[in-house]
Amino acid sequence: MESLFLPEWAPNMHPMLVHFPIAILAIAILFDFLSFFLPKERKWWTVESTALLYGVGAATAIGVYFTGKEAADSVFLPAEAQTVLTTHADWALYVVWFYGIYAVARIFATWKGREEHRMKFHIGFFALSFVGLFLLVQTGDNGAKLVFKYGAGVQTNKTETPVKLSQETDSEGLIDNSTTFITTENGNWEWEMGKNAISDLRNNFHWLIGSLENANAEAVIASNGRYVLSFSGGNLNDFFVSHDSFNNTQIDYYLDMSTFEGVVMLTNNVVDESNFDFVSISSGGEVIQGRLVNGKETIFEKGSNDTSKPMFVRVVSSGTHFRGYIDKKMVVHGHGDAPKDGAVGLKIKGSGKILLEKMSLSKL
Repeated sequence: MESLFLPEWAPNMHPMLVHFPIAILAIAILFDFLSFFLPKERKWWTVESTALLYGVGAATAIGVYFTGKEAADSVFLPAEAQTVLTTHADWALYVVWFYGIYAVARIFATWKGREEHRMKFHIGFFALSFVGLFLLVQTGDNGAKLVFKYGAGVQTNKTETPVKLSQETDSEGLIDNSTTFITTENGNWEWEMGKNAISDLRNNFHWLIGSLENANAEAVIASNGRYVLSFSGGNLNDFFVSHDSFNNTQIDYYLDMSTFEGVVMLTNNVVDESNFDFVSISSGGEVIQGRLVNGKETIFEKGSNDTSKPMFVRVVSSGTHFRGYIDKKMVVHGHGDAPKDGAVGLKIKGSGKILLEKMSLSKL
């Protein structure tokens, strides 16, 4: 239905509607102030009119909030914008709750309140309206950053593209990544597989379940001439994680599970083998985002994807927001309590072969 009313140049409905509640609620506050100075008799603007204006503003804010949720699920953002998106969404939710309650209370007090208390109600509600104005400003500021600083929803936006790094070939013509695990000063890291992938795995990760030998881990040459880390076997049950712990993260995986039967879990905020957050992808195409607490699984959201070809998968943990992208398209977007610090890694359960070409982490 949205596409019927959406111009070709617009990425979604949100940018076309977002200014309506801002304008309506700002006008409501202005007229609320002016009404203090209008004559009591024959007013051209009444307190009832102000209350209704707040009601209209609250209703449009609620509608725009849901278009914003849909818009957030349709954009692919660089790592530094993920926290801004989370903050924008949180402030927007505060706006919806505040003005939803405020408008109902304001309308009720205007029509049901006693006449002798009307001025007290008016002064109190007017003072309270500045709380809502503050929430609006914070929401708008973060929304503007997403568009004007990070290009969210802009067709000419040049966000990071999940492409392979340029590499050198060795004497046999094979791509050679001898130095493959690179850590930056801010703690971010990038791991592109090379001849020494097994050494990198030993040095930077440890096993919670299974082992290198059980997973038959080896650095092999894929059909595209690149080194990949291969895990294979008839009864895989293996789980390796980083030595270091993180909180808010964006983790990218270049994964091929086209010859695998089972489930791959991309894990973050791992405390131990029974407590972690995850995005799981099954060989049947089901994508699940959730959390394991003391071995008990809670599902945040489900989606689906084609697993018959190599995938670029991005897992984002930002405060109480959790997002999972496959090939730059958001597949799952769940919410829950903010997790504890923990490791990141990969959990494999099934049979066949998993190929991991690259893995990288950005702290948010």
